[in-house]
Amino acid sequence: MRCPVVAVFGLSAILAAGCSPAESDIASGRPSLEEGSQLPSVVEPSASVFVRLPLPSGFPVLPGAVAVVLPVDDPGLLGLWESDQLGSAAYDYYRVALPQAGYPIVGLYPGGEVALIRFRAPGGEIWQLVAHGAPVGLMAIEVRLDRP
Repeated sequence: MRCPVVAVFGLSAILAAGCSPAESDIASGRPSLEEGSQLPSVVEPSASVFVRLPLPSGFPVLPGAVAVVLPVDDPGLLGLWESDQLGSAAYDYYRVALPQAGYPIVGLYPGGEVALIRFRAPGGEIWQLVAHGAPVGLMAIEVRLDRP
């Protein structure tokens, strides 16, 4: 039983000696642990944790559009609705509604399958409104962070 106790005390002494600053560190002015510096923290990888930006209150929504639960694996998606108004209804609505609500448009990209409007958000960053076909003959309307 005496050997493990001696080994623990011996290991403690070695660790304590290893933690004191070396004379060369003191002479060179390099900080030591005793001078208030800390060992770098180890950051463990975690599950993709992100904070989604909320849409500002009063953000225009196509009349009759229904909010859809946002998927957890798309942090760039800020808002998602579905509408039974097909064709260019969403694009036409947002082309007028965004500037009227204080969101200046910086690019209009109409299209057959997908239409996109790039606009300036309240903080100055660029966001996108994307209208495209959704399952069951509906139109999906996404508001997302700008992306290529």
